[in-house]
Amino acid sequence: MINLIIDILIYNYTNCLSFFFLVDLNKRSILINIGIGLLVDYILNIYFFNVIFIIIIYIITKLLKFNINNFFYYYLYNLFIILLYYIISNLLFNYINIYNLLNVLLINTIFIYISYKKEGKYISFFR
Repeated sequence: MINLIIDILIYNYTNCLSFFFLVDLNKRSILINIGIGLLVDYILNIYFFNVIFIIIIYIITKLLKFNINNFFYYYLYNLFIILLYYIISNLLFNYINIYNLLNVLLINTIFIYISYKKEGKYISFFR
């Protein structure tokens, strides 16, 4: 939930595009994911786009069972979700701008690194 609040503040008070609410979707339950999707849809006035996207990503993640204990896989997994969200949403509602794409990559890469460092001590490498 704190990621969503940070995301709303960055979205409203800066020129940066951030999708922090998409980081670590696999750690939440489906009901929390739907609630976050509905809240983001309400704030952005987009009807059910985020809910449908989050549910699809949640189902794909649970079916494929990604191992995100390694930073490289954690980074690639989260960056793939963010870039997929950015490309699909901009194709549907806007156009893709290379400046915005680089902005998304830079801001979200920093946040993914920080969130991995924060969560890294809780990640267990053993079963």
